Amino acid sequence: MRDIVKSDKTQEEVKIINGEEVVVSRKKRRRNFSLYYLLIIIFVILAMIALSVTFLFNIKTINVKGNTLYPTEQIIEMSGVKIGDNLFRTNPSDVESKILSAFPYFESASVSRKLASTLNIELKEATPVASIKYSDTEFMVISSNGKILETGLSAPKSGTAEVYGMKMAETNVGMNYKDEDIIKNMALEEILSQSKKLGMNKITQIDISTRTDIRIVYNGCVKIKLGSTQDIPFKMSYIKSVIDRVGEDYMGMLVYHSAESGISAIPDATQPPTEAPSDQPSDESLDNENSESQEVENWQDYVR
Repeated sequence: MRDIVKSDKTQEEVKIINGEEVVVSRKKRRRNFSLYYLLIIIFVILAMIALSVTFLFNIKTINVKGNTLYPTEQIIEMSGVKIGDNLFRTNPSDVESKILSAFPYFESASVSRKLASTLNIELKEATPVASIKYSDTEFMVISSNGKILETGLSAPKSGTAEVYGMKMAETNVGMNYKDEDIIKNMALEEILSQSKKLGMNKITQIDISTRTDIRIVYNGCVKIKLGSTQDIPFKMSYIKSVIDRVGEDYMGMLVYHSAESGISAIPDATQPPTEAPSDQPSDESLDNENSESQEVENWQDYVR
């Protein structure tokens, strides 16, 4: 073999092998080296991935936050996750679904990984707000977001508003409640959302038997005739302002007429009058009094 003879060209060199000149491109050599290094990098990455889903990043700690309802061990067991499981082979969405399916009183679940060996589970508990009578003898409990928390109760859940006059199309725990009448469904949603927004947290009964005559009992003593399903947010705001003036312990009825005509406050017989009646009432005041007496009669002993 003879010595290598380099040409003046910067991008190639000439080798004399067995008496013959062979031109070798430097670019081609660099490409070969680049491909070689690339293959090494790919191999290292694949090796790291294989290690991460087999020997490395196994779960050593499972943190559960936001739970006051169930034993932590029970939540971890139902999540399907165990100590020693691989962190990256654990699917957060699957874990969330298993927890929400097993525990309806959780409104939401969020699962996240923390390197190198911790799985965090954050839970948000549902707030029961209403008990809907969905059969002759049974109630279901729903959350503030409309999720069905319990069914088959023989009586309303303590601390929730009793809801009457609905016919449920959905009764499965974990699903959102749904009435066969979409208008009634929307009306209840608006009443619950507006009462939460306005801080009216003492609604004890809601009756939506008739779309045009929605009735509410507040704090067990204030009977409210809300009227139709139209403009419920405005009506609820108006009712709230009146309750703020007459007091939450007002024994009587509030009848919403319209934005122009306002609200009539009709005290019960046991409620002391707020104003002394005039000695000689006018024909107009007599008409109003008769109308209000008729409203009381129409209530038909509403409090169940």
